[in-house]
Amino acid sequence: MIKRHPTYWFNDGDTILHQKVLSDHDDNDIFYRIHHSRFSWPESPKFLPGSSSQLVSELGSYISDNDQNTFRTMGENDSDEELLDGLNGCKYVVLDHEQAIDANDLVVLLDHFYGKNVLSPESDLTTRIVPILRITSLDQLNIPTLHEEAKKSFVRSFPNNAQELANFQGECAEEALAVAIQYDIRQPQKPLLYYLATQTHLELHEADSQDSRTSISTLSHTISTHMISLFTPLLFTPPPTSHMECTDALAEHWMPLVIAPAIEDSAMGKPLQTLERMKDVNWSECGLCEECVRIKREEWTEEQDRVWKIMDTWILEADAKE
Repeated sequence: MIKRHPTYWFNDGDTILHQKVLSDHDDNDIFYRIHHSRFSWPESPKFLPGSSSQLVSELGSYISDNDQNTFRTMGENDSDEELLDGLNGCKYVVLDHEQAIDANDLVVLLDHFYGKNVLSPESDLTTRIVPILRITSLDQLNIPTLHEEAKKSFVRSFPNNAQELANFQGECAEEALAVAIQYDIRQPQKPLLYYLATQTHLELHEADSQDSRTSISTLSHTISTHMISLFTPLLFTPPPTSHMECTDALAEHWMPLVIAPAIEDSAMGKPLQTLERMKDVNWSECGLCEECVRIKREEWTEEQDRVWKIMDTWILEADAKE
């Protein structure tokens, strides 16, 4: 029995998409009737005239040299006749098991092409950007222009400097990093690795491969070790200032305002967050002069930038060990 999609079945559509669901039963297969002109990125061979897809020639059949019975069997039941009536001449495209195209991803793609939820910088990462990234990739529908647009949206979803990363909260960081590695999107990998390295708990998405799990776990552990070694001496040593009085005031408040919160938050391995918190302290109320406060905050910002830059070396070292 044919199941047509409740939204994407248009009576004036000229293209039939046959979504083969990943199961042993064709009863669950989904059909879409859409407009070929909506696919404005013609690089995908699935939607080019003269591609491996077929034209429907009569009720429940199509013109093809191979797999003659595939579409015909879909129309053998009387209950399917009304559904199939009027399909003569429609382009017929099978999205088969080998491509493993997710039905939700396909709907997200159609939403984009039909203008219902167009990909934009404001698009949600997990429900819009990643699905379009997957379905437009080379091993699925292969729509390069939209795939590159999705990559740019993906990159914009993550911090690009130390100060942004200090305040970053990544709800789906593990899955996002696996996606970044899979599609070779380099820029987000460093902030995502830092974020994961600062977490005390690392659980990768169930869909990630074992190789991906091992690689990410190794990288995050290596970076975490480096960060603790680098940052611990700075954290437990009150820095000097330009004035003796300011140095004494800073040292007096260093334990309750810096060290104690860091220990409570296990922040020895979270240099960017801890430095940002140090910058946010009202040091003037602690007795430091305005000039010393300004200088210290500048120094802590420079230290954040140093951590950000040195992470490139740590990542290369970890990659070299694998």
